[in-house]
Amino acid sequence: MFSVRAATFAAFTALGLIPALAKAQDTPSADPSAAPPAATINLPPITVSAGRGSDLEKLDVSTTVVTREQIQAMPETGVDQIVNRIPGVWLPTIPTGQLHPTAQPVNIRGFGTTTTINTLVMVDGVPINDPYFRTINWSAIPKNSVDRIEVIRGGGATSLWGNMAMGGVINIVTREPTKTGVAADVSYGSFNTSTAEISTSLAVNDKLKVGLSYNHTQSAGYNTTPAQYRNVNLVPTASKADNVAFSAFLTPSESLKLYAKAYFNQTYEDGLTWTYAHNNWSTYRLLLGGSYQLDENSSINFNAWAGGGSFGTINVASGAYTLNNTSATNQFVSQIETAPNSEQGGSVFYEANFGPIRDVKIGVDARRIVISDYNNLYASATAAPTSFVANGEHRLQGIFAQGTYRVPGIPLDVTIGLRGDFWQALNANVLTVNSGTNNPVANSSASSFDPRLGLKFHVTDELVLRGAIYRNFSAPGMNQMYRSFASGTSYTAINPNLQPMTNFGQEIGFDFQWREFNLSGTIFNNNLDNFIDFVTVCNASPACAAPFVSAAGLSPAFTTVRQYQNVGNATFRGIEIIGGWQPTKELKFGASFVATSAYLTSSNFPTLIRTGVQLGQVPTTMVTANAEWRPIPELVLTASLKSFPAYWNDTGHTQLNEGATLIDLGLTYSPVKDVDIYASVQNLTNVQYLASGYTLTSFEGTTVNPSAIPALGMPLTATAGLRVRF
Repeated sequence: MFSVRAATFAAFTALGLIPALAKAQDTPSADPSAAPPAATINLPPITVSAGRGSDLEKLDVSTTVVTREQIQAMPETGVDQIVNRIPGVWLPTIPTGQLHPTAQPVNIRGFGTTTTINTLVMVDGVPINDPYFRTINWSAIPKNSVDRIEVIRGGGATSLWGNMAMGGVINIVTREPTKTGVAADVSYGSFNTSTAEISTSLAVNDKLKVGLSYNHTQSAGYNTTPAQYRNVNLVPTASKADNVAFSAFLTPSESLKLYAKAYFNQTYEDGLTWTYAHNNWSTYRLLLGGSYQLDENSSINFNAWAGGGSFGTINVASGAYTLNNTSATNQFVSQIETAPNSEQGGSVFYEANFGPIRDVKIGVDARRIVISDYNNLYASATAAPTSFVANGEHRLQGIFAQGTYRVPGIPLDVTIGLRGDFWQALNANVLTVNSGTNNPVANSSASSFDPRLGLKFHVTDELVLRGAIYRNFSAPGMNQMYRSFASGTSYTAINPNLQPMTNFGQEIGFDFQWREFNLSGTIFNNNLDNFIDFVTVCNASPACAAPFVSAAGLSPAFTTVRQYQNVGNATFRGIEIIGGWQPTKELKFGASFVATSAYLTSSNFPTLIRTGVQLGQVPTTMVTANAEWRPIPELVLTASLKSFPAYWNDTGHTQLNEGATLIDLGLTYSPVKDVDIYASVQNLTNVQYLASGYTLTSFEGTTVNPSAIPALGMPLTATAGLRVRF
């Protein structure tokens, strides 16, 4: 602990001398033959972005920015589906309204599964990964609210962002009001899906602009259960979501810009596979921030937020139902859980250019999360519940610095980043209500010093070579440490001894642009220590399970124990190729190919979790393609494709999800100014595939476990809508 903190302090002390050294270099020389001082570089207006104000196209790692114009033209109706078409990003192919809230991870380069999510998702620079489960409620982000989506692939972003950004960063920037007006949007589509939105903005004067919007979405949903396995209790998943957003932007002077934003979301799901199943998810957040321009080369940027919400679920057990006994209808409620949370956070950083040293950022950030989890589990329709109450708090603090140096006389940019992260888990306890057993959880903490080095060499005006090496860390999630679960004879035990994961990553790549053609390629390799996964530590063994169940105050009837563990070390490596071509002003094409190999290189539990096999929920390859055609200025036609092979849903290779090639088409027509008519078809060829496949009884076995129900991916879905602006 001391050595990490000492190294962090020494590194930042040394980095603090850079501005002084740079200014000394810029002192005018008495030698008349000396080169003139570097031209003044004006900082752009501050924007909340994934690069903390950086121009993503200038970074030395693989990035993508999807503009509002592109987003509005895309055929996908949900932000989750739009993000899933971005090269290198993997999300479940079942839409967000059809998925359990805990089953919505986001994955870049293999870093992100339902057991271990290590990709950071933000809205306006604020993390939106659920504080407890780290999953994403995409229903809280209406498509119309998005101004752009910024993606930084890989851990090269973590010197600025820290925890959870191992796989990369996705930042969704919402719209800023610009003028007085009102807009309305309505749509209707397959499965009785409808949306209605109204938004208004007011430009009070040149210094103050405010915006307010309300969005409502609802759907009867489709039935994810294959037809041959349905009975009266296996139903489509209906959903609805309400979103309210407010924003205000104040510019008191040319040097000061302030903003305030508030968001509220309420999401419901009814009949998640089973009739009695129900989920609700509410979130709220207040965000304040801004920037102050100190001079033409430097500024102070700051934000702070407070928010919270609650996750609630009613889950169902199938009773006597199996795939071989589909007529059984004795389902019953097996779980009622409520998990309220609250969080606060913020950041402040200094941004400046010092002659040849540009895009310097030095700052701090912090986040505090507090959760309670009330979990009631029922073994039968008449049994009293086994109840657990968990409480906990996590705190994260970071200090970071990064700057880019243009080597004199050489078209080479060298970026150095330093970050120190400090994590604390405290004030935790787990109560087994039935026995009155209260287990206080000892406080724990960790520190991590995470440097990065990036190079970007401009070979020609058209070709750039880039490379980066970096270290990053990710703290264990709160549900991984504190959540208890009991079902039948199986018990999920807490693990307060989980250690943070650390990763050493390297990548090299190129960016080539010639006329209207662009191509980029990246090879990446990551070596991760202390990988966290969900394992069965005791399998129908009373002797093995006894210490776990007795500590929790449970009866000895529980003989199988599952637990999140630091299972060993892992490797994530692969290649990304992304290209685009615009042969005419009216026509654009894009395509990508991504291959990822992710596997454990060592295992602390060789009999429980294997080495050398592909980790769960990481497809080995992904292909995307898109096209946009504007035959006339008023008409936009779009098409997108995503193709992936069959992939294992778990590292134990007991569930194989089917591959598919999905094609979506979109149309937007503007008959008059400020009126858009749009339509889309998703899964045009109506591919029938199992997005959640059959569960097998052994590693890559042939015998199906009949108690697990497979789930269909989204079938052909059509939508039409109207947007009007006043």
